[in-house]
Amino acid sequence: MSLVTNNLGQNINTAVNVLIETFKNLDSLFVELDRIGEEEGFISLTPRFLRWKSDTDPSGWLPTNFIKLYQLAADPDVPGELELKSGSLFGVEIELEVNDYPTISLTRYTYDYSIWTKMPSISDHWVFYGPFRYENLFNINEKNGIWTSEPLEKAQKRYWGIQKAVSRDIPLLEITNPETIRTKIFQELDLLPR
Repeated sequence: MSLVTNNLGQNINTAVNVLIETFKNLDSLFVELDRIGEEEGFISLTPRFLRWKSDTDPSGWLPTNFIKLYQLAADPDVPGELELKSGSLFGVEIELEVNDYPTISLTRYTYDYSIWTKMPSISDHWVFYGPFRYENLFNINEKNGIWTSEPLEKAQKRYWGIQKAVSRDIPLLEITNPETIRTKIFQELDLLPR
């Protein structure tokens, strides 16, 4: 084998190992998010994170976007069979492949829950991913680092009765310990405008 082939092979192995370690760290972060979120009065709406994956699209072979959903435990229950609270839905979205550095988007969603027929599953990632990405379906604006998204009429029912979403981004690398999860994620989520 040539030196170039050897180096390329080592580079691929190193890159795969870095990804595996990144995913292990993300798994630990999700466990801590649920633990600290509960201490801060939030309940996880989904046992696992939501993600997009595809067997037919190579960009879907490696997830780079993960969304965890929460509600406030103190909010009243929504009447019906779904285990929903009547208040805001909060999203913690981790994006590994954006701009110059990975980010966490903190989002407050407002929904008409009467449209919901089921709880979100892993494959429903698109419902919570789309509001800040599809200008043909949402009015998206940014002011002073706060993003707002309001659905156009054709998107409201398709996106499960979304009425509005408000979001802001922080660098993923700022989340380094349980205290930063508490202060920079959960306390900030509750401060997002309605």
